[in-house]
Amino acid sequence: MSEAWRALGQQLAVYRKAAGHTQHSLAPIVFTGRSTIANTEVGRQHPERAFRGRCDEILNTDGALTAGYDQVIAVRQKYRRARGTAAFTTALTATGTALVTDTGGQLAGEADIVTAVEDGRGQQVLVSRRALLQAVPGGVVASLAGAEPLVAATRAAQVDPAVVEHFAVLRSVLVESDNRVGAAAILPTARQQLGHIADYRRAARGSLRDALLSAEARWAEFAGWLSDDLGDRDAGEWWLAQALTMAQEAGAMEFTAYVFARMAQRAVDAADQDRVLGLARAAERAGSAQEQVRAFAAVQRAHGHTVEGDAGSFRAAIDEAHHLAAATRTDGGGLGAFCTTAYISAQGGEGWLRLGRASAAVRCFDEALDAWPEAYRRERGRYLARTAAAHAAAADEPELAAAAALAALNLATLTRSARIRREVVIAGRQLTAFPTQPGVQQLHAALAASAATL
Repeated sequence: MSEAWRALGQQLAVYRKAAGHTQHSLAPIVFTGRSTIANTEVGRQHPERAFRGRCDEILNTDGALTAGYDQVIAVRQKYRRARGTAAFTTALTATGTALVTDTGGQLAGEADIVTAVEDGRGQQVLVSRRALLQAVPGGVVASLAGAEPLVAATRAAQVDPAVVEHFAVLRSVLVESDNRVGAAAILPTARQQLGHIADYRRAARGSLRDALLSAEARWAEFAGWLSDDLGDRDAGEWWLAQALTMAQEAGAMEFTAYVFARMAQRAVDAADQDRVLGLARAAERAGSAQEQVRAFAAVQRAHGHTVEGDAGSFRAAIDEAHHLAAATRTDGGGLGAFCTTAYISAQGGEGWLRLGRASAAVRCFDEALDAWPEAYRRERGRYLARTAAAHAAAADEPELAAAAALAALNLATLTRSARIRREVVIAGRQLTAFPTQPGVQQLHAALAASAATL
């Protein structure tokens, strides 16, 4: 849990700095001391929810800090319930009683109902949660709250299966933080957690080891995404290759399909563009059952057709992706959840831009941005930069191009995204033919100022 608190603290620090506050200036406004702000930002102190709400209001975060606090508390509560069940299991085992099932600890107050089997007979037992937590000697069940990484010699029996869900929920917290504050604040934590997962995985056996390996694959893909956003494509490629190997070893075919599609996505902007179509087809051969993963693979196949200059096949693949995304049966979460109709419209814009159809690209980007969630600021910045490039390619809309590029640059600065800034620079170069336009002059001045701060 310490890493989750630190990540939440880093998020506060980023918002504070973006709002132009020091720790000294923020403290009295949110009715606390400077030391509380400092300790919270490094994860050493965990102020109550009301404190987060005051910070959200003053820093204009749209509730991000309160939402992050709620997520961390939910992780802690889930883990404590799971640890209590594991503790009771150990205690029963020591007396010859086997725990069969846990009905979830959904009763009011401090009690859980568990079903135990002793001498072949089942019996429901009402047990206080405190008794569950105290039923086992320290160290038998690994604690996530401040736990040190496991060493290779740790016995498999000491790995609590609850750590798999813990890492999944923690990753979701960091993904949300990445959307708001950028990769630079998140990547160090992601790398550290990958080390912890590997320690648990080395100590585990059987299906638990495979589950941890699958979790490690997802974290590796996440680290690759963060590295790419920071402009370190070599690291991004390495992490993605690790993710593919781990997913295949763990038998996680859904995630294998997704990683192949991610590889195709990266190849679009790389020297080996000829691989885009092959990697997209490899994703489709992996046979995902999830519509949004299949839609993501279809989008990459569409981009592969643009590399070949095949506009008809590109349009057909984008239409297929739209159909799959519209037919999705998920609730908006899970693998490939980002592949919505708005995302596919944005990808359609990228494809038409690559095919030299600037006006069609502008229409697609506008359609995507109209429906884009405000919380996903970094991706909004990326597509604003692409919109600027499309307007610039149209050659008769330099002011619209400059306005979109400036908006993208502001988001690049806020999220510290090297990828967005790089695309804004490209759009700025396209606009050098319009040196007297006021918006273009403002864009070039902003780019020069941002370069001076790097």
